[in-house]
Amino acid sequence: MVVEPPCGHGSAALLEKGYRLQCRRCKSFFDGDFAGQNFDYDASYPELRGHFDGATGEMKRRTFERWLDGAGIDLAGNAVCEVGFGGAHCLAFAAERAAQAFGIEAVPENLARARALGVPDVFPFDGRPDRLPTPVDIWVLLDSFEHLPEPAGVLDWMAANSAPGAKALVVAPEAGSTSERALGRLWPHKLPDHEFHWSRAGLVEIFERHGFARASEFHPWKYVSGAMLANHLRHKFPALALPGPAVKALARVRLYFNVGQMGLTFERAR
Repeated sequence: MVVEPPCGHGSAALLEKGYRLQCRRCKSFFDGDFAGQNFDYDASYPELRGHFDGATGEMKRRTFERWLDGAGIDLAGNAVCEVGFGGAHCLAFAAERAAQAFGIEAVPENLARARALGVPDVFPFDGRPDRLPTPVDIWVLLDSFEHLPEPAGVLDWMAANSAPGAKALVVAPEAGSTSERALGRLWPHKLPDHEFHWSRAGLVEIFERHGFARASEFHPWKYVSGAMLANHLRHKFPALALPGPAVKALARVRLYFNVGQMGLTFERAR
């Protein structure tokens, strides 16, 4: 079977390197352990990951605000759209500060959650309108680009719905990062719902191909609790799941954390 990588460099550019099916040109790769499994984003997805937890949401909002400041992006007076907003904590934060907020999501429960948090203009990923009611000034993709089944199509849609000079804030795991190369199968971002891992070069190239020029880069530290790290460990290694009281105790531990993620901003070039 011929596999076409979403980076756009064609199947002939793919090279098998252990579990990685890597693009020779940009070094992005398919994860051969999970490729072709058609991961199902159902109601269990946010539930198992604690996406609706209030304490987790507050930390996500704090992290998002830090990233916006680091990227020099002001939401005030702008139309914002978050692609893949998960538990909608950051989208609700944006809606409180922006002139208009939109969101697209694959999980129906996440759509309902966004509406409950006061963000009515959200759309299912496969049912998003060809044209949003307002051109978007700021696009937000936080740990979502690696989940997109057809990133080129999404970028075409973003370009068509962008205001002149629109910006995009992107945080994603980085193929080829020091931690990815050192940890291999132990890398925290090597998960069943991450079928394709983007290198920095691959991410920049696909955005540029769709009219978004790289504007800046930043190190995306996340404000997290020990409980969030324990839950992530449970998803990665179920046998290492901690008992409930231990996870509850870890919730009091707070720190800034980042293993192998990149943060970039892009600007609509044409």
